[in-house]
Amino acid sequence: MNFDDNAIKHLYGQSSRVPLFWELDALFGRATERSIYRKQAIAALNLKEDSAVLDVACGPGFSFKIIESYLSERGKLVGVDISSGALKLARKRVEKHGWTNVQLVNQNIVDYDAGILFDAVLCTFALTIIPDYKAALERMFALLRPEGRFAMIGMKESTWKICRLFNPLMGMMSRWAGIEWGRDVAGYIRSRCRSAQYRECFGGWYYILSTTSLDYNRWSKD
Repeated sequence: MNFDDNAIKHLYGQSSRVPLFWELDALFGRATERSIYRKQAIAALNLKEDSAVLDVACGPGFSFKIIESYLSERGKLVGVDISSGALKLARKRVEKHGWTNVQLVNQNIVDYDAGILFDAVLCTFALTIIPDYKAALERMFALLRPEGRFAMIGMKESTWKICRLFNPLMGMMSRWAGIEWGRDVAGYIRSRCRSAQYRECFGGWYYILSTTSLDYNRWSKD
């Protein structure tokens, strides 16, 4: 099943109304706000206390706490998501922790104009869901400073010897969420980069990829 932007917005808006949906989903996928995978992806951003960070498709803000552990009051965190329902949960998280340097934007990343350039862009578990992922990536890198860093957590079918036996089950469970397992986001990014760090994890169903704006854009200009 292929989802367009409106279908994704509706799906995640409805899901956000279900008590504990996001928490149970994150727990099952080891993607809670304490997730080791989130920590590793965010570590690849090399954040400083005054960094400006863009969290694309931020959902209910599971990455916020880890990002905020790097930032001081001089740092800035912007969370963008197409789902207003998910952002309501993110806003509650921000208010609970008393973070005053967080801005939440209900918008498609392709149309987002920040008015500033960011030191780092993060996108977790979304680039196999966002319908026009190539346009989304172009916008993310356009929003980065020339040497800004990008990191993502992606999802795919496992090639690991034992885990790949469970690909049909994982695929069936993920299709309802709009995840396109066959989408080679990592391959696309690496085809545009001279240098990108890539590591598979969580049984080979996840991968963490990081690079810089300079590496991504330089290849296409040579």
